[in-house]
Amino acid sequence: MKIISCKKFRPVDFHNHVWGKNGKLDRENAKSVKEAVEFIGIDRACVSCPLTSDSPAPAEFRACNDVIFEAMKFSRRFLGFCFVNPGYARESLAEMERCIVRGGMIGVKLYHQYFICDPALHPVMEYAAQLGIPVLMHAGKVTDSVSLQQQPRLSNAGHFLKALKMFPETILVQGHIGGGGDWEWNLRTLAALKRPAKYYLDTGGSVIDSGMIQRTVATLGEDRILFATDMAYEEGVGKILDAGLSEQQLQKIFSGNFSRILSERRA
Repeated sequence: MKIISCKKFRPVDFHNHVWGKNGKLDRENAKSVKEAVEFIGIDRACVSCPLTSDSPAPAEFRACNDVIFEAMKFSRRFLGFCFVNPGYARESLAEMERCIVRGGMIGVKLYHQYFICDPALHPVMEYAAQLGIPVLMHAGKVTDSVSLQQQPRLSNAGHFLKALKMFPETILVQGHIGGGGDWEWNLRTLAALKRPAKYYLDTGGSVIDSGMIQRTVATLGEDRILFATDMAYEEGVGKILDAGLSEQQLQKIFSGNFSRILSERRA
């Protein structure tokens, strides 16, 4: 049996996190993430520090992004994503200016404060399109009552199809197909997606169901898929390498598609 290492593809983990502690970067956590990606052969990791509360205030999301600035200084392996709450439109745009235009972060991270297709996102989406940077949205298709109560505005593939019509110039990334919930429903819904579109799906999450990556590639094509772990490192790499893909497909998913996104940056 041929053993393939991911290292030759110089993987970029598009969806990862570091966290704060007492208002500063939790350096033990950052060290653990750095060592994990190094050990498994990941070259760079895109990190954010989102908040899960209903409506984080500007001071709160600025503090999260200060943690990311610290992480970027902590290790060259960390690429920063700017977390904002679009409900504070003016403050979110100012934070994007601070973090992306002046601070060198490479994308926007959104959580479940709003659906991806909510009109409240227009200012953030339009500025992201102007800058040529991606917007990564926490997503999933949950069906149990507890999860629905916890995340009533969790975006799924149906919301993304609407968002692509609302924000056609913005690079949208649907988070973690392997993050739990009904990934098969997401893929069936995405089968209606017209290519090409400024849409990507990341492979992050701990779910390693048989055939998940193969079906994702069959549905979207390898040009629309981004390698990610969302902190599930062995699972994240293993399910890609075990999917029976060609080396050309692996190259695109592990790093090529990321490089294409990065080339669109105009900030």
